[in-house]
Amino acid sequence: MDKVQKAALLREIELLRGGHGARLQALGIPLSTYYTWKRRYERGGIMALNRRNNGGPTWNRLTDLERDLILTIARLHPDLSCRLLAVKITDEEDFAVSEATVYRLLKQHGLVVPRPLEGMPAKHEWQHKTKVCDEIWQCDATHYFIIGWGFYKQITVLDDYSRNPLAWALKPDEAAFNISDVIEQALERARGLGHLANGTKPQLLSDNGSGFTAKIMDEYLDVHGIKHIFGKPYHPQTQGKIERFHRSIKERICLLVYCSPDELKRSLDEAINKYARTPHKALSNVSPLDVYLGRKEEILKKRAEKKRLTLERRKIYNIGLWRQRHEVKQP
Repeated sequence: MDKVQKAALLREIELLRGGHGARLQALGIPLSTYYTWKRRYERGGIMALNRRNNGGPTWNRLTDLERDLILTIARLHPDLSCRLLAVKITDEEDFAVSEATVYRLLKQHGLVVPRPLEGMPAKHEWQHKTKVCDEIWQCDATHYFIIGWGFYKQITVLDDYSRNPLAWALKPDEAAFNISDVIEQALERARGLGHLANGTKPQLLSDNGSGFTAKIMDEYLDVHGIKHIFGKPYHPQTQGKIERFHRSIKERICLLVYCSPDELKRSLDEAINKYARTPHKALSNVSPLDVYLGRKEEILKKRAEKKRLTLERRKIYNIGLWRQRHEVKQP
């Protein structure tokens, strides 16, 4: 690829609003190569994109015999790390090799064993519980498959205290632009319901996905004065409420097969609106929408008063019934 083609590719990627990695992967260009070209172009223009290698040989490349010997020793000693393999080969064979070279070669042939993740057991409950609405908003995405369209992302913003879904949308990917659109809808919805009137802003809790860690997302949240909180990596329990919300919605949605995004969106709207109006066990059997609108205490008070009146009526009825049966005379 010459310098003109590289410059055209850089402009094309910059115009994309998402899916940079997929586009580069389709062209067979590694992300590291793309960013190297981008840095050169920003520093020296199109002339800096010329090939630096004039076609000469790579002097430090492994020979075929060395490559085969490294792979043979690695297969004979699968318990050794790349570092120990490099030391063993350097000490026992007639050539030296670095740990990085051994790692690259084994990775190419699928011989690198992924390192086990650090154990992060979840606690029974979150230690920093919210006390009012709009203190923390959780944001996450889940995917759905649409026949003929591929995978689509449902991006949702959920109020942590009330569990009320403030905004949701079906997007082709989880890019920062799409996430910011849903957050903007959540802000408008909250203001429409009488919240955020005094200028208070929620904190946003999300995972460490590429869309949430992008620079565009940081700039958007800074403009709105929203603090961003990230969950612990490989620890989805931090966002248990929105994870459970998505699971509840999927249990209803995934009973059918969808052939278009519009068809799936209609079903999502119906399921989410029903969820918001359904009494939730964790909210003392008050619906998320009622909690968000500040009706929880009024509803619980009415229920308590109704329970008191019911008990009084039952007491009068049952005592009267017992007296009738036993012919107890009034004094």
